[in-house]
Amino acid sequence: MANSRKPLHAEVLSAVRQSLQNHAGAPGRVCVGLSGGLDSVVLLSALHVLAPEFRIHLRALHVNHQLQPEAERWEAFCLDSCARLGIPCDVVRVSVDCSGGESLEARARALRYQAFGRQPADLVALAHHQEDQAETVLIQLLRGAGLPGLSAMPEIRPLGPGWGGPQLLRPLLRVPRNALREYATLHHLSWVEDPSNLSTQHVRNYLRHEVVPVLARRFPAWANTLGRSAAHLAEAGELLDQLAESDFSVCRSGEGIRIASALALGESRAANLLRWWLRQQGAPAAHQKQLEDWLRQSRGREDRMPSLTWGGWSLTRFKGCWQLNPVLCGDWQELYFERWPQGEIRIPEAGLLRGQLMQGKGVRLSWFSEGPVSVRRRQGGERLRPHPDRPSRTLRNLLQEAGLPSWWRDAMPLLFREGRLVCVPGVAVDVSVQASPGETGTWFQWDPFASEPAQQ
Repeated sequence: MANSRKPLHAEVLSAVRQSLQNHAGAPGRVCVGLSGGLDSVVLLSALHVLAPEFRIHLRALHVNHQLQPEAERWEAFCLDSCARLGIPCDVVRVSVDCSGGESLEARARALRYQAFGRQPADLVALAHHQEDQAETVLIQLLRGAGLPGLSAMPEIRPLGPGWGGPQLLRPLLRVPRNALREYATLHHLSWVEDPSNLSTQHVRNYLRHEVVPVLARRFPAWANTLGRSAAHLAEAGELLDQLAESDFSVCRSGEGIRIASALALGESRAANLLRWWLRQQGAPAAHQKQLEDWLRQSRGREDRMPSLTWGGWSLTRFKGCWQLNPVLCGDWQELYFERWPQGEIRIPEAGLLRGQLMQGKGVRLSWFSEGPVSVRRRQGGERLRPHPDRPSRTLRNLLQEAGLPSWWRDAMPLLFREGRLVCVPGVAVDVSVQASPGETGTWFQWDPFASEPAQQ
């Protein structure tokens, strides 16, 4: 009886066709992340074959990390390969910072994905295959990851920032690598080899060259099996996400989460809600120990304002709610103005200082022409007299009474003249510079999370 199983190479076109049917609009813009290696070359070829069928506009992007002596040759190879197929190809060159604690591989990956996210495309297609997926499961297991990590790589996920950004598509996740090689041989494709893939210094390469061969001898279907496990875990993760979304609808308060309502769910559901919420805000995952400590601190006295800072984000407890924000830069340098500028003042890495003209409120306009003004952070011991019939107050007390959280206070811009505090934006103005009832003044507000100055 003849073998009815389709040839391995046929799995490539079948998988890509199915993925496009599920996720591509018609016509759609598809950009292939092209490294020049076997996997991405095969994906480029398959999409080129299927482009007329799906009426997709196909292009490629090569990210040159400039880390290998062969980098220029790989770039030229990608440009030449696309030119022969009539496919537009862009090249983005990045400089990878080799200092710091993060691995070189992780920094290069981050820059690469930033480049993908900026593409004018509906889909950015990457060539991760079945073995890549299974190796990811192994790596996450060894890291002690939870469900999101053990679910490994999804077939599709958002890539660009905000709504309307490109989606990341991995159409080959269920295709074994030997099918890609068979396809490349059949279609006489050529590719480049990255010598760094042979180095076992990297975790993935160590597993690939030292561990996987042992697994494969005893469990030939190991990659397919681990891929199925990842799919099962992803389904479980989706159910937990649905539960978290339901819990969030009950516990949300403005931009945060009511702590009492979250803790009433119980330890596990509160932690699940917190993990889901962090992902929705775009924050990196916190470690299990960090979340356990945070839930414990959240049960403490209500007048305490603990904070958890990691990965450029800050989770705080304030007025009975969890609030999440990017970390404010608390070490910006003093700004000095001989003449006060018009419009907004941008504080490096700490948002905008905005002034609004108001009758009888704020700093009187004539004060700005009386001498230079400096804008800086608090240093301790500052005082200000906001009421003519009352004594001066410490800045610390004024900020506490205004209900400003502690993580906000250290980065807050303050107005000084000759070392004397005269204005706390949004809080108080010293009586010596206040606008009188019939006088126009400037009332200042600080927007610490403004990413760009508003248009004038």
